[in-house]
Amino acid sequence: MIRLAETPRRNDFRSFLVLSLLGNFLFASLASYGLWQWESQRSQLGELSDSYTELSAQCRNLEQQLNMTKTQLDYYKEQAEFYSSLLESGNTTTGIIGQASVRIVAVRTVREGLQIEYQGIVMAADVELREGSGRILVDTVPRIGIDIQTSVRTAVRVVEDVTGISFGKTDVVLTIKASQDVEIVDGPSAGAAITVALLAAVRRQSLNKNVYMTGTINSDKSIGQVGGIAEKALAAAENGSGYFLVPEGQSTVVVYVPKVTHPIPGWTVIVYEQKLVSVQDYLEEHGYSTVVVEVATIEEAYAEFSGS
Repeated sequence: MIRLAETPRRNDFRSFLVLSLLGNFLFASLASYGLWQWESQRSQLGELSDSYTELSAQCRNLEQQLNMTKTQLDYYKEQAEFYSSLLESGNTTTGIIGQASVRIVAVRTVREGLQIEYQGIVMAADVELREGSGRILVDTVPRIGIDIQTSVRTAVRVVEDVTGISFGKTDVVLTIKASQDVEIVDGPSAGAAITVALLAAVRRQSLNKNVYMTGTINSDKSIGQVGGIAEKALAAAENGSGYFLVPEGQSTVVVYVPKVTHPIPGWTVIVYEQKLVSVQDYLEEHGYSTVVVEVATIEEAYAEFSGS
C-alpha cells in the first residue's frame, strides 16, 4: 500500500519538473530575444546618432558658407554700381614708384572626407608701384584660389581719392604669398588691408607688422563687413599679432559651439549651437592677448597701422 501511494507523488514531481524546465526554457528564450532586440535597437540608435551629428555639422558649414557668400554678393553689388557711374581719372605725366607689405587674413576651406571645415589663414601681400599704363597685375605664390581683382581696383580708386594722385601712369603689382596651396573663400575681405598697403607705397612709409586687419574696401572709403571674423582673429593671434582690426560693429560675432549630449546610454549626439561672443573674449579664452579694434574708414585703419 505504501508503494501504491508513492506512485502519484512521483508522477506529480516529474510533471512539475518538466513544467519548470519548460518554463525556464521559455523565459530564457524570451530574455535572449529581448536582449537581441535591445542590442539591435541600440545599434540603430547609434547609427541615427552618427547621422544626426553629421547633418548638424553640415548645417553649420552651410550656414557659415551662406553668410560669407551673402557678404561677398553685397560687396560686389556695391562695386558694380560704383564702377557703372565712375568717371575716368585724370592723367598724370609720370608714374608712381613705391612698395609696401602687409599681412592679410582670410578663411580657407579644409576638406576631411565629405566634411568641410573653415579655418583662418595668414598670408603676405606685397604691393609694388611702377611706371606704366594703369594696369593691375595680381600674382599668387603658390596657387591660391582667391578673387581679389575687384578689391584692388577699388583700392586704387580710394587711394586716388585720398591722396589726389592719379594712377593713370602707374602699374600696380600685387603679390600674395601663402605657405601652401589653399582655397580662399572670401577674397574681398583683404581689400581694406591692401588699400592700406597702397597708401603706404604712395607715401613711402612703413607699416606696423604687429597689426593685422580684415574688411572690404568700399568706394566711399568705408570698411565693409565680412564673414569668418572669429577664425581670422584666431589665425592672426596664432601668428603673433598684437592688434586685430575689424569693421565697425563686428567686434562681437556669432560662433558655433559644439554641444555633446547622451540621451540614453551608448547614444552620443553632437549639435552646434550659435553663441554671440566678443572677439576679444574669444581670443582670451584661447590664451591670446591680441587687442581687437573696430575701424570704420580707411583713414582710421591707416592710423592704426602707421601709429599716427
